[in-house]
Amino acid sequence: MQLTKELYSALVKNGKAVIAITGGGGKTTLLRKLSTYLKKQSLSVLITTTTKIQNPLFYDYEADCIFKDELGILTHEVEKGEKVFYAESSKYDIKKTVSPRLELLSVLKDRYDVLLYEADGSRGLPLKIHSERDPVIIDGTTAVIAVMGLSAIGEKAYSVVFGDDSDKIVDSEYITSYLRDPDGLTKGMKAYTDNVIVVNQCDGHEDKMDEVMKVRFPYPVFIASEENDEVYLSV
Repeated sequence: MQLTKELYSALVKNGKAVIAITGGGGKTTLLRKLSTYLKKQSLSVLITTTTKIQNPLFYDYEADCIFKDELGILTHEVEKGEKVFYAESSKYDIKKTVSPRLELLSVLKDRYDVLLYEADGSRGLPLKIHSERDPVIIDGTTAVIAVMGLSAIGEKAYSVVFGDDSDKIVDSEYITSYLRDPDGLTKGMKAYTDNVIVVNQCDGHEDKMDEVMKVRFPYPVFIASEENDEVYLSV
């Protein structure tokens, strides 16, 4: 199965959606891959963040237009089948762009068929324990995709979990607790949003899939490779 196609079918209703991507281990890759698929469906797509995201000078989002200021994005005439990137320049880190005003995103979401945004950061680690400040979910969000990386399995938490300095081994028991933790993977998911979990990084870590399969997940799960856009198993 194709991951982006499955996510499109599950989360985009009547050609419209506001989708948050949370967690760790593949948020930006999924943002790029899914937005490109949505563009191919002749949808207008705005990709952005409510925290921080890589600067498009250093990461290719495959966007048709890139904006880093309010005037540019507000005066842009949206077209079908167009992917637009918008985030503000960072004053402190040239490699990052930062969240626009959330009030502005509330306006922009009505101009595009799909608004797709990264809702927190994990410093490149495959799992994340959230703080009280994140994820940042905007009003009008219709779906949340929580990402976790399979590469964390078998490793000590301090090396693979943002926000956990313990030496616990990440196994099925750890993942079960991680799912139950109010600051864990599913934070930000609401009863009124369509919720999906993507267990990423199957390519090269197939031997770790059995440990994840011992876990009972609270939402539909795609065990997949985002890079290959392939679902290995869905639950």
